[in-house]
Amino acid sequence: MIALMADGGAGRSTVARVSSPAAPMIEQIARAIATADGSRFEDDPMRFRRLALGALQPLTRPTNTMVDAAHEAVWSDAYWTINSRADFKKAVRAMIQAAMNE
Repeated sequence: MIALMADGGAGRSTVARVSSPAAPMIEQIARAIATADGSRFEDDPMRFRRLALGALQPLTRPTNTMVDAAHEAVWSDAYWTINSRADFKKAVRAMIQAAMNE
């Protein structure tokens, strides 16, 4: 499960990573939504999965800011250098973080 927790009102959230790496991303997000809502995922798992799918949908059309962040995270000598899974993960993390900061 991934839980978003307020940092005492400073306007940021932290992510507590207690999810299983084997859990599908939709379920991890669904559980995080349930936690953020103060609900139990087990009470209505289909609802939280629908909400997770809805939350992910806009990420299929990244903004220019997101693409710029991904490029900045992995560029070298003005070329994209995604040569490994770690590079790709770094780019994706940068894109999502940029979206959260917009």
